Amino acid sequence: MIDIKPKNVLEQPIYMLTKATACPYLAGKVEKRIATDITYNKSIYEELSTNGFRRVENWMYRPVCDNCSACKSYRVHLKNFKLTKSLKRVLKNFENLSFKLIKNKSTKEHFELFKKYQLERHSGGSMSDMDEDEFTSMIETSPIPTSLLEFRDKNNNLVGVVILDIDKKNLSAVYSFFDPKLNKFGLGNFMIVQCLLYGKNNQYDYLYLGYYIEEISSMSYKSRFKPGQIFNNNEWQNF
Repeated sequence: MIDIKPKNVLEQPIYMLTKATACPYLAGKVEKRIATDITYNKSIYEELSTNGFRRVENWMYRPVCDNCSACKSYRVHLKNFKLTKSLKRVLKNFENLSFKLIKNKSTKEHFELFKKYQLERHSGGSMSDMDEDEFTSMIETSPIPTSLLEFRDKNNNLVGVVILDIDKKNLSAVYSFFDPKLNKFGLGNFMIVQCLLYGKNNQYDYLYLGYYIEEISSMSYKSRFKPGQIFNNNEWQNF
């Protein structure tokens, strides 16, 4: 006799389409997303990542906007990543910083740096009014292995944090924030370089850096990390 076991509906991924909202990046555009909760389907995380999805807490999403495909998922091939002269200068600027991977547990110190970063860099943005509970959820809610790469100065002051998903083959920089006064020296780039070097040294395949929009100058930093690929027309293309 065949043993047929009923499946819980939560074991099957359910995809939802969000309502159209104003695009946070391009004026006059609206944004739609396809999203799924992976709390009970974490095994599909890698497949979704390789198909242009990003994670926020227990959700994976991808833009599916009407008449617009400006958002391109960007990743760096870690095996072939090499430091350019400009990136070597950035490393030199922060040679006195220390950094380490820690558990994804939120602290008051993290939240205070996050609020400082939002105030200086993204005032009025969708994340600028997050309270501490919402911030804690962003840090700690993850169905897959996630760590914080924490950066400190010589006086042990916290200056930067990267939320880093660590899958079996790939890494994903979910979100990063840092002391805005160090931006002119390239702290954001330094933090990404350390993620890349960690991935390269530990033989991961790719580091996913989120979405790249050619028209948005604040996203242009991602193209500095080579060799890069963008997800375009449902395939990864060298960039």
